[in-house]
Amino acid sequence: MIKIGLLLLSVFMLPSCTIYQSIGHSFGSFVSTPNGQDFQPVGYRWDYEHTALVYVYRPASTWANDELESPSFYLNGERLFNIKGNGYTWYELKPGTYEIKIRRPLLGLEGIEVTNAVDFTLRMVTELDLNAKAGSVYYLRYSEVDKDAAKFENMTFHENPLQLVTPEVALAEIQQTKMLDEGRGLIADIPEEEVKIAAPAKEKPQQEESPGTKSWNPF
Repeated sequence: MIKIGLLLLSVFMLPSCTIYQSIGHSFGSFVSTPNGQDFQPVGYRWDYEHTALVYVYRPASTWANDELESPSFYLNGERLFNIKGNGYTWYELKPGTYEIKIRRPLLGLEGIEVTNAVDFTLRMVTELDLNAKAGSVYYLRYSEVDKDAAKFENMTFHENPLQLVTPEVALAEIQQTKMLDEGRGLIADIPEEEVKIAAPAKEKPQQEESPGTKSWNPF
């Protein structure tokens, strides 16, 4: 047992080792419900001439509200926030293609990657690519079930729980959500080790086509 612990410690200390984790941020709505302000559109407070605006939200459901841990939202390899039921946030994106991954944690730990050796994720909930264009507004809806989990009978899981939806669909639901603690930043389409969050900059709504969708397995 000691040898295994020392081996794991030596792996974690490798300079090429990346540990995916959200310790301290992974509490689900059952433990800590979103308590930010009610939904408010960004308006013209983002730089719509040079960036895109993306809203990410998760409608309330018994399934989402009963979570002890909420999944982590990654953009280009950087964890941005954990998405709770009845919560939303937004980001500005520099034009470019973004790789979105959502990982589900266990006690805050999600996986480990060691270059050319190990690439392990405890549970990859979804993967999706978003091609962001300046002046466009995107609404990303995350929901693992399309029926209230309290009923369970005839409950089905989405083929991909993260979907790009129209403003009509999003605005009918997102107005019931509350702001999450993390978000409201500027993300540049640059290598993952250089991704940084800056102060927000001005809404000129404009919907774009759906991004490519990859496979998802809820279990």
